[in-house]
Amino acid sequence: MRVPTVSFSHETGVHDVSDTKGPVLVIGATGRQGGAAARALLERGWEVRAFVRDPKSPAAARLHEAGAELLAGDLDDEESLRAALEGVHGVFLMLTMIEGVNISLAAVAAEERRGKAVADLALKAGVGHLVYSSLNGVYSGSGIEYYDAKEHIEEHIRELGLPATMLRPVSFMDNFGTYSKPARQGDELVLSLALGPDTPMPLIAIRDIGEVAAIAFERPGEFIGGVVELAGEVLTPRQIADTFGRAADLPARTFQVPIAQIKAFDEQVGKMFEFFEQKPATVDVAALREIHPGLLTLEAWIRATGWKL
Repeated sequence: MRVPTVSFSHETGVHDVSDTKGPVLVIGATGRQGGAAARALLERGWEVRAFVRDPKSPAAARLHEAGAELLAGDLDDEESLRAALEGVHGVFLMLTMIEGVNISLAAVAAEERRGKAVADLALKAGVGHLVYSSLNGVYSGSGIEYYDAKEHIEEHIRELGLPATMLRPVSFMDNFGTYSKPARQGDELVLSLALGPDTPMPLIAIRDIGEVAAIAFERPGEFIGGVVELAGEVLTPRQIADTFGRAADLPARTFQVPIAQIKAFDEQVGKMFEFFEQKPATVDVAALREIHPGLLTLEAWIRATGWKL
C-alpha cells in the first residue's frame, strides 16, 4: 500500500476552522511529543485530557498545573482507555517502542497492538479527529521493524475510516541536548553521529510537533485525511556541528560512529542510521513553514532552549 508523503484533503473545498475546543485526549501526554501537543492545545484554549499512568509524576503534575485534566490509565487496560475516550472530540496519539534502554521486538509488537486498540476504541467512541504521530520513513521499504509497526498502525486507522491526520516527524533537534549532545574535546566541539559528514539529515523541534498537531485540530478541513511530514531544517552533520560550534564559540568537527557499534548496543537504532545513510530523507520544509510560520531552525532552537555545551 503506497500513500503520498505529503498530502492534504481538500474535498470540501473549504479550509474550515474548528469551533470545537475539545476535549482532546492526549495519549503519551507525559512524553516529549505528547507534552508538546498538550501544551500547544492548552495555549490555544482547548480542553485537554491527559492519559497518564501515574497522576503523581512530575510530568503529570506540570500538565495539571497548566490546565489539563489527568486521567489515570494504561494502554493495556481497555476499560481505562474506553473511559478516557468517552465524550472526547479528538485524540492525539503518540506511542513509543522504547521500554527500558533498548528497542526490543517485543516492545515493537506491543506498540502496534496498542496503536490498533486505540484506533478501534476511538472509532467506537465516535472520535471526530485522530492525530497520529507516526514516523518519517514509513512506506519506504526500510526493513526496520519499528518503522513497519507504525506503518501498520497508519494502515489500520485508514482501514477503519477514522477521520485522521498522520504526522511524520524526522529526527529531533532536542536529542542534541540529551542523547546526541556534542562534546567538548580540548579546544574543539565534536559531534558524534552514525552518519557521514555530508549526509542530509532532516531535523524537527519537538515543540513544533505539538504546534502542528494543534493546528491540525483547529483546521480539520485541511488536515483530515492528510499526511504531514515534519522537518524544520535539513542539515548535514558537518553543518550541524558548525551550528553548535558557533553557539559555543568553538571550532567544530564531526566523528562518524561506526554502524556496527550502534547495532551492538541496539539493533533497531543501528538499522535506522544505516537507512538514513543509504536513503537520506527528502522533506519539503517550505511547505510546512507555510502551515506553521514559527517553525524553528536548529539555530533558532538553540536560542529558544538556551542550549549550552
